[in-house]
Amino acid sequence: MTANREDDMKDLLLDRRVQLFLGKFLNGEFDTLSPILERRNGYRYPAVEQFVEAPDESEPFLIKLEERGVLTSEICGAIVCCSKCGSYNVDRVLSNLARGVNEGDVKPAQIRGKIPVKETIWRCEDCDTLIDEGEIAVKPIFCYHFSEKGIEEISSRLVIKPLRDFLHERGYRTESPGTLIGVSNVEHAFDILAFGGGSDEEVLAVDFALSEEPIDEVKVISMFAKVYDANPFKSVLVAFPKLTADARKLAERYKLGVVETNDVKDIWKKMREVVPPVDDFKFEALDVMTLLSLPDHLRKTATVTNNLGRAMADEIAEATTRARAVESGYLNQLVRMGYLKKEREGRKVFFSVVA
Repeated sequence: MTANREDDMKDLLLDRRVQLFLGKFLNGEFDTLSPILERRNGYRYPAVEQFVEAPDESEPFLIKLEERGVLTSEICGAIVCCSKCGSYNVDRVLSNLARGVNEGDVKPAQIRGKIPVKETIWRCEDCDTLIDEGEIAVKPIFCYHFSEKGIEEISSRLVIKPLRDFLHERGYRTESPGTLIGVSNVEHAFDILAFGGGSDEEVLAVDFALSEEPIDEVKVISMFAKVYDANPFKSVLVAFPKLTADARKLAERYKLGVVETNDVKDIWKKMREVVPPVDDFKFEALDVMTLLSLPDHLRKTATVTNNLGRAMADEIAEATTRARAVESGYLNQLVRMGYLKKEREGRKVFFSVVA
């Protein structure tokens, strides 16, 4: 690999989106990336859209990966578009609408729908231009495939695969990327969600940060904001190569698990120190010290639930004199934190303190 190509690949692999995207392939979730046709946009790559800011950035993202040798492409179809404005919103106009019109007198832009019998033209619905059949633009569309050779070259720098492999080996099932809805009803994205035990409420949230320099407090603060609202059972930040001293102190204060390494081969060893096997991933008893450490609104919910022993959200809301929807949010937050159990019996849902 040449020096320039090495630099290009290094920049590419520092992009978390690329790591997450390739993780989908390595986990067997998809292989060929095929477009779907759309009236307004022409075509899209839905499988890519969660990794880019806007749908129209999907193809440039794929092209960049193809240029780096990670993907290959082939023409799988073609689509017509306006030769003037580029819009895909075009219609073929039938020629028999203008029988009896002299062909030499026809000026499509002026007479609109009156078309000579011998002509077939297209109308652009966006710029209202009429285009002769031979002048309509035709754009090829591509399907993309993963290059096993290209991915093999960069496998030693892909962090997403060993992270997911480790979690699977520990007994978790994973979703990457995954989302949790916080108490604020905001949806928060995490690089990996790992689910343990028999309940989806037992969630381990993992984010990773990639840089050539030590990672500062910004990433720690960003993750803590998500964790504070979504309250997964446990959260881990994986830093390549490491955190700054201030970021490390902040992560400790925020009670985020931290893994620091500059070698992908060390991930399993380092993760074992912060992530227990799935059988040990259990709820914690709500003791007095833990209760006192909770925010006031959660402490009230936990105390009432403890006093009632086992109750539904509406019963707890009646005791706390808060709206049921608000109380339900607090209860689910305490479940995600591991202090309450949630059990279903038919259509009824009961909450109780972990013994």
